[in-house]
Amino acid sequence: MHIAHGTSNGGHVPKPSDLCGDCFESSNPTEASKASGIEKVWEAGCQYCGGPPVIGGADPLATISGIHKLRCMCRPCADEYHRFLQVKMPGFGTGTMTKEQIAKIKTYDIPAIFTEAEEHLKKWVADRGSQ
Repeated sequence: MHIAHGTSNGGHVPKPSDLCGDCFESSNPTEASKASGIEKVWEAGCQYCGGPPVIGGADPLATISGIHKLRCMCRPCADEYHRFLQVKMPGFGTGTMTKEQIAKIKTYDIPAIFTEAEEHLKKWVADRGSQ
């Protein structure tokens, strides 16, 4: 495991370390458990099509519901997912949103949009598979 050690005062540059799995687990069991969870999700593949993942992280719909759930996506599914969200919420996820776009997004039913995105991806994958 590649990790960086730092201090709480923020004045020091993190010091990188390489630890074997056993040493990492014994030095920080909470982080080791998280890393193990990420590895399992990654090994399972894209949550939509099972393809090789290229992106992973917290599932936003689960997070909104207060549930910690990880997921991964392959490149085609990730691209389609983000394209869909851009259509529903212009500027979302770009890092260059205007104040007007931010104000508009605050008026949206975010859980409904993420639910719609999930359903869209399932249908998109099914349609792709039948072509």
